[in-house]
Amino acid sequence: MPSRKTKSSSKPTFGRNGAPFAPLALALVVGALLPGGPTKPTEANVATETEAASCTGDITDFQECHSTFPTGCSPSAGYDAYLNLLKNQLTPPPAASQKIAFLAEKDYQKLDQGLPSGLTAKNHRQFKDAMDKLGEGQLFGVVGYLYYYKASGAESSNCELDKKGDPEATNVDFHIGIGFDPDNAKKVLADPSAKGTLMKTLETSSVIVEMTPHYRATFENKIWTLDSLKKAVGHQVKVVGQLMADSEHNDAKDNCALPNHLPSCWRASIWELHPVVQLQVCKKEPCKADSTDGWAELDEPLSSAPATTPSEAKTSTTKKSGSTGKKPAKPTP
Repeated sequence: MPSRKTKSSSKPTFGRNGAPFAPLALALVVGALLPGGPTKPTEANVATETEAASCTGDITDFQECHSTFPTGCSPSAGYDAYLNLLKNQLTPPPAASQKIAFLAEKDYQKLDQGLPSGLTAKNHRQFKDAMDKLGEGQLFGVVGYLYYYKASGAESSNCELDKKGDPEATNVDFHIGIGFDPDNAKKVLADPSAKGTLMKTLETSSVIVEMTPHYRATFENKIWTLDSLKKAVGHQVKVVGQLMADSEHNDAKDNCALPNHLPSCWRASIWELHPVVQLQVCKKEPCKADSTDGWAELDEPLSSAPATTPSEAKTSTTKKSGSTGKKPAKPTP
């Protein structure tokens, strides 16, 4: 059994600060995504904590799981331990001085194209250097629309704990789909319990971000909840988290980014922000990634204004400026 490493479940006093925007291309060129230092696992972590662990069903909750097993565990210990180590990081939220590179939809496409051939569900550590060069293990951000969310099922990263009998889903990840189409966001606002064809569209066109149970308890206790996510559905959100490729899903049945993907695929990319370290909701859309104005935390009140396209924002602004004699403001890109 790995050595026990106790992590507190109480909430530390970390400030909530919006991180400034940095163009992705520039951040990759200079190789300094986080001036404050790397957030990915250290070489010491990788050397001592990437052994898959076997466990039985006597683990009671996420606290026991993550204080005992850095990579989680499963009865067969047949999972990718390095991948789980990435998923289980406890990187603090970014300070106001940290520059975060924000990913657009096309950036996810480039990341998928840059994946090393041969990456599977069981050999992530073998490609560590190549993945590091792509930015894995560093903090990135994405601005899009919260299409859907759900509590995940039992996973080895959380010691196979599940959500049965727990409406708060305390011991599992919150799986969140972020999309880029304001028209889809409007459909979700009109039908938050999207099913069928609409849900399939939302899934195949969204990227995944994950809130982990021990991260929620450590930094956003009683704030990042399923109920608080409910009010954000269909709204523009800004998410910051650790960039990682969930190679468990690097196959044609799951990953719609693969040229040979099957009709069953349900995600636009295997790249995720996991764990999420910051999630804010736009109070009056549209909001800008490079601004701290207009963004609210999940425990703050929101405007019910629907998602707005850039052309609609321009039309609305022009009408207002025409009545006052002022020049219209530039539309939000």
